Amino acid sequence: MELSREQTQTRFLAIVLPALTLSTHLLLSLSFTLPGDDKTWAFWSLTYNGMAACASVLGLIGALRLLPKLVSAYTLVHATTLSFVTLALLNTLLPFDLRYMNPVIPSWRIDEAAVCRDIDAGFGWDDEWLMQCSRSFGMVQMGVACGGLVLMIAQWWALFTVKSWSTELQTQGPNRGDVEKAGFLTEHESAVLGEKRGY
Repeated sequence: MELSREQTQTRFLAIVLPALTLSTHLLLSLSFTLPGDDKTWAFWSLTYNGMAACASVLGLIGALRLLPKLVSAYTLVHATTLSFVTLALLNTLLPFDLRYMNPVIPSWRIDEAAVCRDIDAGFGWDDEWLMQCSRSFGMVQMGVACGGLVLMIAQWWALFTVKSWSTELQTQGPNRGDVEKAGFLTEHESAVLGEKRGY
């Protein structure tokens, strides 16, 4: 299958994206070995990340071998993963806890006041410092979460681009040169067969 210049560039993205997600899911699947981790969550995390890693391998093979069905299967699994990651990031910004809606990726909610009290334990600073510390810590946390959401938007864009590329490959038939070449070979084979039979 002959690709246009734009399709070749998108193919590079279709190769890089599953390669990165494969590395990420392999690292996340090792999180069950961490001490003190919830065993139930660790089981679901290991199961899902193992499945997502297999999907990344299929997506990588599909991009290398130009098999759009494998790429489409990968994009479906990765869209589910991005949904969980986006939910985990939103959980750090929203006033209510969404942890139980996300059994795959851990969600953290940090108590800024408790962190500042721990820092203050050995120094004896006043309540005004604690308030400023808590406010500054909350702003840093929000900035990090917003930066993560920007990266999520970039990944959603890359995913939709790869999905459009695989759909385009599925709808793209054999090019004109292949059809003409196939027709020429058929005529040539017919002529050779006719000569052998004495036509």
